Amino acid sequence: MKKVASILVALALVLGLLGAPVLAVEEETVDTKASVGGSGSPPFICAKFETPDHDVALGTQIMPIPEAMRLVKFYVIVGDPNGVDDVASVDVTVRYDDGTEKFQLRAVRGTWTMIPWTGMIDMDGDCTGETPIPAALAALEAQGRIAYGPGQDLSSVLYDLENGKQLLIELVGEMDYHQPSMDYTVEAVGTDAGSDTGDPLVNTFFYMSIVALKIDFTMIDWQTVNISQWNYVLGDENMTTPARPTVQNVGNDPAKIQLHASALTGVAFGKTIEEFDAEMDCKDPVTGAILQEGRIEFLACVPTVIADATGAPVLLPPCTPTQIDFSVHPPYGTVEDLYQGTMTITILHY
Repeated sequence: MKKVASILVALALVLGLLGAPVLAVEEETVDTKASVGGSGSPPFICAKFETPDHDVALGTQIMPIPEAMRLVKFYVIVGDPNGVDDVASVDVTVRYDDGTEKFQLRAVRGTWTMIPWTGMIDMDGDCTGETPIPAALAALEAQGRIAYGPGQDLSSVLYDLENGKQLLIELVGEMDYHQPSMDYTVEAVGTDAGSDTGDPLVNTFFYMSIVALKIDFTMIDWQTVNISQWNYVLGDENMTTPARPTVQNVGNDPAKIQLHASALTGVAFGKTIEEFDAEMDCKDPVTGAILQEGRIEFLACVPTVIADATGAPVLLPPCTPTQIDFSVHPPYGTVEDLYQGTMTITILHY
């Protein structure tokens, strides 16, 4: 009996240590909790590209407009680990090839231009010829014009845009016609509601080289000239004085000037004057100091580039009104008459 009693006491002690038995039930509901601190992870740029494009080569090449601003549209596709509703702003910075900033654009939630999945992309940059998103992105990829963030590609971006997991933001900027021809770097970043900014995505576009001529005169009138002498029409550096010829390169690269004169032909007797001369000096656009002096004699019907004493073409810098002088040399024996002709002035890349 003592042995049985001791076993019962030991069993009672064990049950006391384990506590009351757990009853089996079909389900239990427990509380859950997590703390999301601020913005969590910052936004990330999924892809980006620019429009328009003016060359068939791979990449984006943008052509300046002489004496005007070129509209450039910057498209940024952005996502956020906390959902796109956490994206507060997108910034685009355009830099010269040495890294210095040209301009910055900012798109802020509430005022930004968001292109919905059913919207259109302005492929030519002038608000015409818009293309649906899937076709536009496929064309951009085929042309090597779209940059992707880490882990992103065309199919993933299209899927996430269609399902509202990424946003397509459009920003609009302008490039001056006289901005240097070079590769411009474009950097895009996203910032969330907690002011946390993600890593940038960088790509480039090429601003193409142009030279374009502007003049302030429609007539070179030597009026009454002397035979066997050089007779001059002197220019100036003022683009509003047509009697004083001025030329200007309204492109973004240095240029040279070619002259192609017809013979001056007498109205009454048909005699001709065929000897001409032109002078144009290149000046420093900032100091006004003469950098290169150019003077050239040429004959009618012979296209001739204005050159210096060494034969090198005179450089016509961008955006700088430049004086050009014209002279004519009636040879001995030229008869009295009214002589008329033309002068074709052509600007060429230097």
